[in-house]
Amino acid sequence: MTTYDPERRVWSGPRTGTLFDPSRSAGDVLMELLNRSPEKPILIDGDSGRVLTRGELRTRAVRIAQNLRKLFNYGEKSEEVVTIAAMGNENLIPLVVALQFLAVPYNTLYPNYTEDEIAHMMRQTQSRLVFCDASNYNTVRQASKKAVAGDVTIFTLDQLTEGARSIQELLVETGSENEFRPTLVEDTTKTIWSIFCSSGTTGLPKGICLSHANRTSSFYPVSFTNLTILVTGSIHWISVVYTYDLALFYDSTVVFTRKPYSEDLVFDLVEKYRINVVNGPPFFASAVANHPRAKTTNLSSVALWGIGGYFVSDSVRDSMDAILPNGKSYTFYASTECGPIAMDMMQRKRGAVGTVCPNMQVRIVDDDGKLLATGEVGELLVKRVVPFVGYYKNEEATKSTIDEDGWFQTGDVGYFDEDGYLFLVDRKSEIFKYIDPVSPTELEEVIMQVDGVQQVCVVGVPLENKSAELPTAVVIRQPGSEVSGEDIANYVAERVRDHMKLRGGVHFVEKLPLTSKGNVKRKEVKNMMVDMLKDAK
Repeated sequence: MTTYDPERRVWSGPRTGTLFDPSRSAGDVLMELLNRSPEKPILIDGDSGRVLTRGELRTRAVRIAQNLRKLFNYGEKSEEVVTIAAMGNENLIPLVVALQFLAVPYNTLYPNYTEDEIAHMMRQTQSRLVFCDASNYNTVRQASKKAVAGDVTIFTLDQLTEGARSIQELLVETGSENEFRPTLVEDTTKTIWSIFCSSGTTGLPKGICLSHANRTSSFYPVSFTNLTILVTGSIHWISVVYTYDLALFYDSTVVFTRKPYSEDLVFDLVEKYRINVVNGPPFFASAVANHPRAKTTNLSSVALWGIGGYFVSDSVRDSMDAILPNGKSYTFYASTECGPIAMDMMQRKRGAVGTVCPNMQVRIVDDDGKLLATGEVGELLVKRVVPFVGYYKNEEATKSTIDEDGWFQTGDVGYFDEDGYLFLVDRKSEIFKYIDPVSPTELEEVIMQVDGVQQVCVVGVPLENKSAELPTAVVIRQPGSEVSGEDIANYVAERVRDHMKLRGGVHFVEKLPLTSKGNVKRKEVKNMMVDMLKDAK
């Protein structure tokens, strides 16, 4: 539970020891973990049914590491960044583990990034070694030509492709697998483990650098092991990496798929492999909970369904809880920079995202930086045991978000109640004004309570004189729903203050533009509405 220090005005999660000493490298820790229970399955390919044990994963990772050293002279303390843009297959996680064995930093990119988006990150990292899928090889190749000075070697993880090298070259036996030892990392708080991309909701992504100590300090003793966990996304999403880590750190098994997301795919995999844990964004949960197969599929194995990455309404939680006979939903509030900040896995309070996670601290400040108390709304500042390294080659952005005491400015607005539960109000940058401030998230929570609404994005559409912005709802209906714009507008009008009524109207769409991490591109939705309303005049 959360504890509150009224003098320092700091909310803290439980102080608990971590599973491993943060001074150990990620590679060193992973080697120890993979030597345990070598016969136990750790990866199941949900598309092919192939199974990889912990021992087999270790052997593949060691061979990849040894052959990378041999072919590309990866020695001690390599600062070169490897790029990974792949949904991958059973060799993706062995590759990622191998790079950690070598203490080589890697940048994970969304496999469906455009050529320009890939080039944007590669200009920063100057990666000379890239791993991708056959399906996006040409895009990656063109991006690397645009962005990188010098030759770039590209490996495909699946089928052999003309012009690319195959991961199979790195899986050949070396004869010295049992003699391999991970690279020593002297300062685990500064040495980059991985570079993740920021969400890109407001522009091109930044590279978020996490250290080896960030990784090893994120895991603490828990009561659960031997879970079967579903993964439907790529490792550019840190929550997917954490999901794989549940298997690595807690002796569990991941079922993964490369197929495009669909509700039928989720139902099939959950039923076939008796999945215990599923994580995903709210639209994912809403679509599953309201699908006809939710009533006919055997979901009795599911113990936990995590919903995060965006605002989570109580109606989505209620719908998910209703279809899980032996399980429950939980929410989590996290950021790539800080990791899990709050969650309600133990006890839910309606409207809240939960209590502060172990070894985390949170403050609330107003626009002038004044520390706020219980019940007061302001921006969240977060401090973890080991701060993230910073934004890759972007010192200005790093200094503007982390103060000298290690507090990270999240840009999120919220408050704590008397019981230490955290309530999120909105993104600071997304609140707009019509007479008084309007919180899109607050309106979205109300609209999600309307029967027939599957997903919604609220934006402010500016008046011609730019004096104010009209609250405008862009809605996806549930399949078969005939809910009207008038129904939604009237429902909202009865439940909100006057300045928050949907004066910009309700507009229905088949889909909303999403970032690679499943968040709605609010800026793109706003531009779409501005253009549409302009054309309608």
